[in-house]
Amino acid sequence: MNKNINFLYCFDENYNKQAFTSIISILNNISEVINIHIIHTQELTLSSFPKVIISHSNLNNISFYKFEDYNYHFPNTENVHISVATYFRLFINNYLPETIDHVVFLDPDVICLKNPIEELRSAIGKLKDSKYVICANTEHLRGESRINVDSKYFNAGFMIIDFEKWVKKNVQNNLIELLNKLSENIYQWDQDVLNSYFNGEYLEIEKWLNFKANLYDLEQSKNNIYFIHYLGSHKPWLTSGGFERSAKYYHENFNKINEDNYHITHKWKLRSLYDLAIAIFSLKIYRLDKPVAFLKEFIKSLFKK
Repeated sequence: MNKNINFLYCFDENYNKQAFTSIISILNNISEVINIHIIHTQELTLSSFPKVIISHSNLNNISFYKFEDYNYHFPNTENVHISVATYFRLFINNYLPETIDHVVFLDPDVICLKNPIEELRSAIGKLKDSKYVICANTEHLRGESRINVDSKYFNAGFMIIDFEKWVKKNVQNNLIELLNKLSENIYQWDQDVLNSYFNGEYLEIEKWLNFKANLYDLEQSKNNIYFIHYLGSHKPWLTSGGFERSAKYYHENFNKINEDNYHITHKWKLRSLYDLAIAIFSLKIYRLDKPVAFLKEFIKSLFKK
């Protein structure tokens, strides 16, 4: 297999910086050129991206697709931190060219820590030779009766998709049918829809390709990890997650495409101030490489719209 590996992201303008950070982490770690595909709420152009990404020697091609399939009900997206963009990956048939034989899908909150090419090529090859449509990492082994999942349930934030099989098996239409059928039983957004459809029928990948930062001890396992996934609501760009030891890997990559040392955003500014106070009094702030720079940038972030 000597084709360029295809990576896929689906996000909206609220996750632009996170996606750029994820992309640069991959480009700086891989050992060969890749293709990147992006499904977005807006009409993106090359000028939308940092020059360090567009001019990177490991980027073969980047393709943009504006999402247009809004004539569906997307459950559980009101008053939560998740937008309808999480459902975009259900509609990839409508955007990706059918000449693509595979894609590696990543959430924007996934950061690459070391060269994954050999591991990805091995997984893609095994997937091609199997009966399965996707590779994924199991999140838990219990069933989910609300969505008709019998046993294991996978995390959809990192998937390898055999796109040829996806198209041939008409997966997209089946997923849309389930989206409408499951409706109010959906808690984990499109991840529930995907799990309901595949119902444990997927090829397992090792946790090192989708290492959950909030579940495992990252420092003891760092040398084994290819991708770290910042699951949950305590993201590294929020003060609730910004002082976790794993957050440094996000900010190191963020700093490569931005003048600021730290990516700092707020759901609620009062809550951010509370979390900062806790970090100062517990001395967690000294986990940061540049605590003084963080404080300056934190203050500045409070006045941004």
